Amino acid sequence: FDALPICKEFGSMSQLKFLGLSATQLEKSRVQPIAHLNISKILLVLGETYGEKEDPESLQDFNTDSLHIVFPVKKVFHFILDMSVSTAISLELSNIKCVLDSECSYFLSALVKLQNNPRLLNLTLNNIETTWNSFINILQLVWH
Repeated sequence: FDALPICKEFGSMSQLKFLGLSATQLEKSRVQPIAHLNISKILLVLGETYGEKEDPESLQDFNTDSLHIVFPVKKVFHFILDMSVSTAISLELSNIKCVLDSECSYFLSALVKLQNNPRLLNLTLNNIETTWNSFINILQLVWH
């Protein structure tokens, strides 16, 4: 889908425990119908045009313990989402590609913001393509 296909009917699914969606962009207004639900795990698979029109605050209304975001495989990593106020205890990020140290600035700044999230206990990074220097910087940021 171009945007998350969340309609108001999703909001009445009070027993919903897992929600997996695929979209090319995230919009805060699309998340509103399920903001009141406590969903155990949310999986978001982002399409190739991710990063062009996103609302940085679009993840703030997800009420979930576990959030897994799969970024486009062939695209240089571009993280504009604000995870600092997310309710997630566990965050999993997949397909992080920043092959030049300068390309990793988005990812490193996102990790700095994650330090402001007191609920976050688990961070899993899958399929990272980066330089050794950036990898060391990533480890230093998440060590605390």
